[in-house]
Amino acid sequence: MKILVTELFLSHIPQGKESFVLQKMSQFVHEYVASKFNMSAMRAGVSVREIKNNRNGLRIFKLRINKGDRILFTFDTDRVRSEYRQAILFLDYCHHDDQAMRGRMIGVSNQQVEEYLTSEESIDEFIDQQYINFDYDPNRVITRVINVETMGQLLDEREDKAVYYLNDEQFECLAPTDAPTFIFGSAGSGKTTINIHKAFILAMQPIKIAYFTYSSYLVEDAKKLFQKILEESPEYRADELLKRVHFYHLNDYISQEVSIYQTVSYEQFRTWVIERQPLLLKQLGIGIYDIWKEIRGIIKGMIPKEWIDYRVNMNEWSLASDLVEVIVKKGLGHVDGEDLVLHAEKLYEAKTRFLDQYELKAVLLMHQILDQYLLNHALIPKEIYLKLDEQYCLYSSSQRELLYELTLRYQMFLSAEGKVDENDMARQFLNRLMNQKVPLFDFVIADEIQDLTEIQIYCLIRLARNRNNLLFSGDINQTIRPTYFHTGRIESILKTSNTHLGFIKHQLVKNYRSTKEVVDLANQVVNLRIQRLGLNKKNDYHEIPIRGEQHPIYYFDAKHPLEMVKLIETGLNRHYVAIVVPDEEEKKNFERLTQQKGAVFTVEEIKGIEKEYIICYNVMTKYKTAWETIINQDVMYQNQYRYYFNLLYVALTRARHHLCFIEEDMPPSLYEQFESEFLSFDTFDETELKLNQLSTDNQFYKEAQLYERRELYEQAITEYELSQLEEAKTDIARCRALMKNKEGHHIEAGHDLMHLKEYEKAALCYRQGHDRLNYLKALVFQELPFAQIQQEFEKEGSDVLTFVYEQDVRVTWLKRFNKLYSRHLLKQAQVIDRMIETIHELKG
Repeated sequence: MKILVTELFLSHIPQGKESFVLQKMSQFVHEYVASKFNMSAMRAGVSVREIKNNRNGLRIFKLRINKGDRILFTFDTDRVRSEYRQAILFLDYCHHDDQAMRGRMIGVSNQQVEEYLTSEESIDEFIDQQYINFDYDPNRVITRVINVETMGQLLDEREDKAVYYLNDEQFECLAPTDAPTFIFGSAGSGKTTINIHKAFILAMQPIKIAYFTYSSYLVEDAKKLFQKILEESPEYRADELLKRVHFYHLNDYISQEVSIYQTVSYEQFRTWVIERQPLLLKQLGIGIYDIWKEIRGIIKGMIPKEWIDYRVNMNEWSLASDLVEVIVKKGLGHVDGEDLVLHAEKLYEAKTRFLDQYELKAVLLMHQILDQYLLNHALIPKEIYLKLDEQYCLYSSSQRELLYELTLRYQMFLSAEGKVDENDMARQFLNRLMNQKVPLFDFVIADEIQDLTEIQIYCLIRLARNRNNLLFSGDINQTIRPTYFHTGRIESILKTSNTHLGFIKHQLVKNYRSTKEVVDLANQVVNLRIQRLGLNKKNDYHEIPIRGEQHPIYYFDAKHPLEMVKLIETGLNRHYVAIVVPDEEEKKNFERLTQQKGAVFTVEEIKGIEKEYIICYNVMTKYKTAWETIINQDVMYQNQYRYYFNLLYVALTRARHHLCFIEEDMPPSLYEQFESEFLSFDTFDETELKLNQLSTDNQFYKEAQLYERRELYEQAITEYELSQLEEAKTDIARCRALMKNKEGHHIEAGHDLMHLKEYEKAALCYRQGHDRLNYLKALVFQELPFAQIQQEFEKEGSDVLTFVYEQDVRVTWLKRFNKLYSRHLLKQAQVIDRMIETIHELKG
């Protein structure tokens, strides 16, 4: 049986009474089910009355908890979709504190009642009066979905364990289509939730579904949510549905397919540039992160489909003469000597109508040419890069020359060291796709695509057996990672790689994460961006807040530096607070100021996390010069400045309830734009700033686990230390080892993790460090089945037995290995014995 519970209901349960109220709810639901959904047949101790004369035709019932408290619920409502019509819907919790009561929801009167209520009869009459105008709209209220068996998890602190009722806007995205689908939505709009529900619906068919994200922690979150939806849907066979949906971190998946387990990271690129290219770096005058972004997103990551020559040698490609003749006759190409040159724009136009067999062959030929081009060109040609207009590249001609030269040197470095980056790895994967060495999927879902390069997105498109069966989601306003992302180009790439031009787009504008004030500020950022950069119809929209709570946005302009220190120190000692700085440089400055390492987040690190309370430190001050240019000069349609708006947007939308800005040198003209949204303080008061709730050891520990799962090891260590729990010592050691691995010290990290008996993590480190013997050791210590270990070595073309017994050094753990091998042989012998027995039985 489905149960719906509004967030309003949960927020109104008095603190300290949560478990008691949950027990009463659970007891009522179980008895309601036991009485076969007949309230009149329930035991005498259950007191339920109906609210009289609701003007919206909503039948609301009051379940008595004690003299002054009531649980308000309804059922059989036509306000929800048909599959929930027989569900119990818990609407609100009404608490009488012996002083006064007032309505708490949409449509509830706000009149104050001064009389002192003593009798239960008068309390019930008062509730009837207060809820006479009450109504429920699932599109304006956050509603959780649970069932009888999972009610015990209702009050879990982590909202990522909850399944929510999809509003009409979200539910529309799940409609079956015969075209690719794009979902673009704001922070907290439920894009991931929609993706998981889509995977759940698709899994009801016997098909193979892939779900990709760019972050490993998002993979785990997606798996948990999918499991949760299965828990809430016991009518389906969970084991069957689980087999059909495959969750992947994109780079890990590609890495496995091409047997490359280490790519060059930004940190490694940064070290190379500083140590090997100091002169070029100085001449460029561009930040290293911006250089990395240009190389990763444009020079190596872009698909230059509009600018390449679709030319093929007719003899080498064995093109039929009739095909060439029809292509030329229809104006879809021309012959130049022995080459056929396709007219790409004409072929794009042809896709808008029904394609005959010759046109279809010409389109597919164009696809093949593009694929071959991408494999043969690790970089876009220099002449194309130098001619890109400002919407793609904001740098001058001289800077582009230097950037391209740096990229060539970087590529030579990769080749000399036998290394690759993400784009190189994606090209190798594309090669395997072209040669049909990668199994395809019946449906491909990809989240956060704004973090991917075009070549990575192209690989995802190619993974779908039918390229109509694609669902992509993302938000251009959250593009802060080193990539070039443009929704129009992704749509264009999809058109290029498909045989028709159709696709479906959804824009989600309802924000379920943040309070009204936070959403209002986000909308102010949008207004300013439109005013200064011009309207982008596809990506500029205003959000609608759904959360009912209201909290002011604080702007802390300290009278004295000590006041700012008090605020920062308090924030650092609250598990529900995250302090956010704009970049690594500002993070280092902050650490020097506070003498605490790993206590704050860059905007890049906090992306994907939401907190009750966010303190933004110098998020606007850091880019004072850029903001002054944006506000005071004509920058219309100069999209390179969109990055600063995105950075501010991502930082502020991490906050659920409370948001505070500390700016040491706020651009005055920018402050004027947002001043009306701020409540200013110049003296620290933890009560006024809503920082008076203390944190427990367990709360710090849970937060540390969350950060560790997100590979934020520095922050995890800080929270583990704050927990002061004995078991946290091992967790801290593990995080320190994983930090070493992230920095490129793979073998050392593997040794540390082996010492901690973290064998699975150690194996990953050794594999990245190309230490095959220790990699095998870690697999053996995991006690994996021998057949699985053998399979891992066969991927690299070697036999594990030969590898072990031909080692020049003594293998100290050989007994463990032999034990696994003997188990394997025993199982094989048992299988052979059974086969012999079966043969004898058949003989008679």
